[in-house]
Amino acid sequence: MKYLGFDLGASSGKMMLGELDGQILRTKIVHRFPNRQILAAGGLYWDILNIYWNLKNGIEKAVYESGEKEISLGVDSFCNDFGLLDKEGRLVNQVYCYRDERTKRKEKEIYSKVSKKELYMETGSQSALFNTVIQMAAMVEEGEGYLLDRCRHALLIPDLLAYFLTGEMHTEYTLASVTQMLDWKTRSWHKGIMKRLGIREDIFPEVIPSGTDAGVLDKEKNLEFTNISLHVVSVCGHDTASAVAALPTVKEHVAYISSGTWSIVGTEVERPILTEEAFRYNIAFEGGVDYRYRMIKNVMGLWVLQECERDYERQTRRECSFAYTAQEAKKAAMLKFLIDPDDVCFYMPGNMLEKVAKYCEKTGQGRPETFGEIARTVMESLAMKYRYVLEKMEEILGYRLEEIYILGGGGQNRILSQFTADACGRLVYTGPYEAGLAGNLIVQMRGLGEIATLKEGRQIIRDSFDITEFVPEKCELWEEKYSQFKRLLDM
Repeated sequence: MKYLGFDLGASSGKMMLGELDGQILRTKIVHRFPNRQILAAGGLYWDILNIYWNLKNGIEKAVYESGEKEISLGVDSFCNDFGLLDKEGRLVNQVYCYRDERTKRKEKEIYSKVSKKELYMETGSQSALFNTVIQMAAMVEEGEGYLLDRCRHALLIPDLLAYFLTGEMHTEYTLASVTQMLDWKTRSWHKGIMKRLGIREDIFPEVIPSGTDAGVLDKEKNLEFTNISLHVVSVCGHDTASAVAALPTVKEHVAYISSGTWSIVGTEVERPILTEEAFRYNIAFEGGVDYRYRMIKNVMGLWVLQECERDYERQTRRECSFAYTAQEAKKAAMLKFLIDPDDVCFYMPGNMLEKVAKYCEKTGQGRPETFGEIARTVMESLAMKYRYVLEKMEEILGYRLEEIYILGGGGQNRILSQFTADACGRLVYTGPYEAGLAGNLIVQMRGLGEIATLKEGRQIIRDSFDITEFVPEKCELWEEKYSQFKRLLDM
């Protein structure tokens, strides 16, 4: 059996073809494409139809390159954003990006109806304006509730793309768990919260477990695929859950960082630990494979660095690769400037180089002037923030997370990986770089019975991909600067 994984990130999408050769997963990237938000008429959107076109293009490439007519497909992506379908099953809205500011405009009204604390304790999801529940509540507050009332269903992006192929409507569990509308105790929609916010209680279709059969290709609606057989498996639709499924270890009590546009710092637990401390630190407990929970905290991640690189490219007309950014960062002084990567000033795109420089000025550190200084500042600050988040998690857990596994494309940034080991004082392992896709394939294989357990799948990942180790260095200087970093967070 050939397996095809589709992984959509905020900056790019990719598709991987894989098959199991004994205990080794053989993989090949068959398609890549850019993705980004589009600002139009005061709203921030995704081009969902272009995304779907690229999905179909990748399927065609996979069939051509493999010579196979029968393929299994799984789709994972960032979460929270959704499309609305009318009674005939047609898409009726442009798909908003989670960074759109309508949620900020209506924050006060929404939380007056249901408090942040109640939402957290009932769902286990972090407090964030990009949550699906806040997006939908903002629609109600801005007079767009009629769209929710009159549609047949809302589908989160991976489920929406699968629906375009199969005509079947489901909500995959890991996606449902991050909407802030799922009751963590019952794993069903929280009708009380939805009713109080004016959201129709059956807006989403039924919740199905990860690894569930999600239907076969509807050839009448996809005429270009008349000669193939495509079977869709509802994998861990949330890209971080998919990446964590590919954790290359069978050890317990380890930390992971799913590193991309966002950095998701976390560990696995058997059930949510919804304490006052966890609420205060805004630590989420999201669904994972086998109904395990991902204890996680969002950090702004590579977003700030990516935006700095885009600014630099526009200003200099030269391409910023990982290698070039690292080269320039190494020229800059160590730990001269620090920022809080999660400060609100870095949330929206545009003029990021200047935003970083102004933050350093405002906090009395002076002003970084070169691209290398700013890039180093962002990466060192990210490493510090990872340490801070891990320490808060350990306070709640009551034990130390001895190793850190960096999953996803951010693991290719070797200088950031070394900074993370230095700042956190722990061994860091990177790989697989395409963790979301690798986990996607593993969940497909288990769903179709080719492997039996998650543990078996993780051992296959460990044996199939290069894993790089980073040993902590210069820990004393990092320790000295960590106190300065924590003071920034209190400003």
